[in-house]
Amino acid sequence: MKFQKLGKSVCSTTYLSSIIEIPIMKITRYTLIALCVLILFACKHKSKTFRDAMKNESENHTDATNAVSAAVAADRLIVPGKSIGQIILNESAATIIARLGKPDFSDAAMGKNVSVWYADHDKNGYSTHMYFLTNMGIDDTSRVKAIRVSSPSFKTQNHLYAGVLIADAKKLYKLDSLSTFKINGDRRALYDDAAAGIAFDIDRSGNIIGIAVHEPGKSVINAFNAFFEEL
Repeated sequence: MKFQKLGKSVCSTTYLSSIIEIPIMKITRYTLIALCVLILFACKHKSKTFRDAMKNESENHTDATNAVSAAVAADRLIVPGKSIGQIILNESAATIIARLGKPDFSDAAMGKNVSVWYADHDKNGYSTHMYFLTNMGIDDTSRVKAIRVSSPSFKTQNHLYAGVLIADAKKLYKLDSLSTFKINGDRRALYDDAAAGIAFDIDRSGNIIGIAVHEPGKSVINAFNAFFEEL
């Protein structure tokens, strides 16, 4: 009788344990499934967020690159050995004056002519200098041989303009130091890449003050001698 009671007691205990164990196992299994779902969702969300972030970064980088490499407008483009804006080397003086209007200053002698246009006709403002030559006996038309601008709105395709450092220009052109001179007491230096047909005059701090284009293979020195008497 005692054995039977003990057996019954043991069986009863096992039965109760199994009743308790089943929901615990179910709870554990459901919890694991829920955790797996949460982890999978988190991974997918993180992956999507990372991809979106990378996409945005790539788009921002592309936009910045496009902004830096944006083409200069044709009427503001400096082309070494060829042109500045609308003015092309070897154009006639008559054609240029018809386009720009009468210069604010002009000086002619011995087949040479210097003409200067000032922004808003203000001598203290930005200037455009042109050097004209007449090949007497061969071509009686006065033609522009050098053009110089001081406005930063004119730029080369590689984004050089008045106001940047000459050190930047030296990275792009083979510049020779030609001369030093003074304008209203301010010291200037002249650098020229004769082969390319581009020259720069700078202040004592190395800032580009003016950019000139001229015929390739020829020095710009004669034009600057005419532009600035103190050269």
